[in-house]
Amino acid sequence: MLLFIFLAVVSCAVDERAIYEPKTLCAPEGSTVRINCTYKDPIETTNVTELWFYGSDGNKTHPDGETTVYHTDKKKIANSHKERVEFLGNKNTTCGIKISNVSREESGVYRFRYEIWQPDYKWTQMPGVKVTITGLKIEATSMKVIENEAVTLECQMNCSLTDRVFWFRKGQHLKETSKKLEIPRASYEDHGSYWCQTGHVRSPSFLLNVSYAPRNVVITGHPTTSIEEGTSVTLNCTALAYPPGRYTWVKENSSQVGSGDQLHISKFNASHEGSYHCEATNNYGTTKSTAVNLTVNENKNTSYALIAVLSLIILLGISLGIFIFLR
Repeated sequence: MLLFIFLAVVSCAVDERAIYEPKTLCAPEGSTVRINCTYKDPIETTNVTELWFYGSDGNKTHPDGETTVYHTDKKKIANSHKERVEFLGNKNTTCGIKISNVSREESGVYRFRYEIWQPDYKWTQMPGVKVTITGLKIEATSMKVIENEAVTLECQMNCSLTDRVFWFRKGQHLKETSKKLEIPRASYEDHGSYWCQTGHVRSPSFLLNVSYAPRNVVITGHPTTSIEEGTSVTLNCTALAYPPGRYTWVKENSSQVGSGDQLHISKFNASHEGSYHCEATNNYGTTKSTAVNLTVNENKNTSYALIAVLSLIILLGISLGIFIFLR
């Protein structure tokens, strides 16, 4: 649903040109802005030029150096507005415009101008309507949040927020619909990216950092059966933590055998057998993983070679016995 902002209503009597009310307005970035305008000029003619222009200098009565958002001669409309502005007027009665997908750069003073060349009759209603286009942003009561502390996020805009506000965390829609999102006891699940939205207007993402001790420390990559002697083994340690944890590897609950998120053993043998666990540590605590047991299995090639040698010895013994017997 498009968000229509009725910016102004212009009315006039026969002896007046136009009157704008109110003088200052605000609209959210990305919305569709509608400026309503009515007038009745005493000169009846078909050769009329109607235009809307805006700029930062509200004292100008002519569009030179300003941005023309609508002109009877479409060639004179700024390229930035040719596809986004719809003229809603009828000759000598209404002169409204609708501008879609407005941006902050379009803030300024908007004025309607009326021109007749024969006779030479031109006017611009002054002062114009001051329009402010603003975006949404999120502010937090604290930029550094520790687990179990309270924090409140607020969806802010220079315009008053009259529509419902929708909140999102990590892409998931939350139930809260007010401009404030209160988190009474922050947890690791609250850590992540947030944004708020009203209508079709969305704020930039806001990263809420919740500091917490490591948890869900897990070892992956370990074999489920015994390890062949001489082969390589790589264990990986993962954990949830903020700030990120530092990893150490411990064997038999006493001897540190490595650091970092990987433990690599290039040639596994009987001396490496035992129970291993990893520990994740940050400024808020240390957490251990469940231990894994590594055992060695005799190398198959060695077993096959030993069997072959024993078979050969037995065969030679039998042959020698037969030879002696025949003699």
